[in-house]
Amino acid sequence: MNGGAVGFFLGMMGITVTDGPISIVFVLTVVGFVMGVGYGAAFYLLFDYELTADTFDVTSGVINRQHREIPFHRIQNIDVTQSLGKRLFGVAVLTAETAGGGSTEITLHFVSEEKAAWLQSTIRDRKRATGGDETTATGDAGRSPTQLFALRSTELAVLAVAFLRPGALFIALFGIPFVADLGQSLLLSIARPFGGPEQLSVSALSPDSALVLALVGGPLLLVSAWIVSALVTVVEYFGFQLGRAGEDLVYQRGLLQRYSGTIPVEKVQSLTITEPVLARPLGYAGLSVETAGYAPGQADERKSQSAIPLSNRSRVFELARDIEPFEEPTFTRLPKRARRRYFARYLLIVGGLIAVGYLLSQFLGGFTLWYLPAVVLPITPIAAHYKWKHRGYHVGTKHVAFRTGYWRRTTRVVPYYRLQTVFTSRTIFQRRLGLATLTADIASSTSLRGGSPAAYDIDSDTADRLYALLGERLQRALRSQLME
Repeated sequence: MNGGAVGFFLGMMGITVTDGPISIVFVLTVVGFVMGVGYGAAFYLLFDYELTADTFDVTSGVINRQHREIPFHRIQNIDVTQSLGKRLFGVAVLTAETAGGGSTEITLHFVSEEKAAWLQSTIRDRKRATGGDETTATGDAGRSPTQLFALRSTELAVLAVAFLRPGALFIALFGIPFVADLGQSLLLSIARPFGGPEQLSVSALSPDSALVLALVGGPLLLVSAWIVSALVTVVEYFGFQLGRAGEDLVYQRGLLQRYSGTIPVEKVQSLTITEPVLARPLGYAGLSVETAGYAPGQADERKSQSAIPLSNRSRVFELARDIEPFEEPTFTRLPKRARRRYFARYLLIVGGLIAVGYLLSQFLGGFTLWYLPAVVLPITPIAAHYKWKHRGYHVGTKHVAFRTGYWRRTTRVVPYYRLQTVFTSRTIFQRRLGLATLTADIASSTSLRGGSPAAYDIDSDTADRLYALLGERLQRALRSQLME
């Protein structure tokens, strides 16, 4: 791969700066390719690793040689990835991440499947041994993980339909040129009864017909993205299995690209139970965990990792309590004035769209559908109610839980001893209604994908009381851990 990249780069440089015959460019490309392949081969041949009693030693480099000794107790995750091509040749890529690191510490390319599995198991066992786990010393090392969960085909089908990946929208947009004729014919045939144009051309488009095309094309794009998302989900989670090896959770998944990794239970900061709107009536939910500083398979982004993609809700809660015992949450709802806030917000959005449409109608001849956003006005109080209904918080004896979301309802459970900071915030609109947001920050929290666990739009005085209470519970939990 590196050799091809070097060859391509030199070839493009030759095309840019050479005024001679094309043969010179060809020669530069071949030379660059040979140099790249030679460097890659030298890097592979000079790469060496060794497992000692306490460390994972790696020596690498061609010009600048590096020698690293990584103690086993610092290794947090050992993951093995196999692309389709590597599976055909029976090789894999093994990566090791250290605690607190945001990038891959060790990468072993082109390791045989058997060797990768042996390294993953051996490093995990030695990590447990250096951490004081006596089960390794008493004969637990090398045993196959105990299976906790296997994704059934029916659950995979529901998972594919219930979850829409945002990235699938970009894939669907990228694929439009490849199905341009079919897409255009379908779009025009559906839009025509609603006032759409006879043909897709600038001369045939009026402002009203363009709006109709947009309103019809949006759902078509969403359906296409849903299909793409379902296919990607099936490919990614096919054959998902979760097991326990000592104090770690281990899993494997994937149809074309096989992936296996570990979730260190002692590093778990919070549990997230997700219930999509299409899966809730069937009693399904998913479980993901956040670990400190790193999530498996996400070297550069600290994200949560699925422990159970989708299963029966009771089974999900059972495994969640096996990872971190907690009581059944009884959620306290937000004050009703928070629901009025959501209603007013939706009214302002719809009113703004109507106002923009009316202004455009004054400048665009033939634009008469400026009032179309008013169609959703009757459902704004319903939307506000369901947003309010599915938000809440629970303060337990050892954990705090937060719930939010209608389309994808999430319940995040955080042990008190995992709290880093607790703070309250009040926007200018919240202050007018006496509301506030209480945020419980944890070690793996990020501003992306939902941010830190939080109770939104709770009573301002309640937020202040909870702020003091969570601080007390944190100190009590820390003292209890020290005594143990």
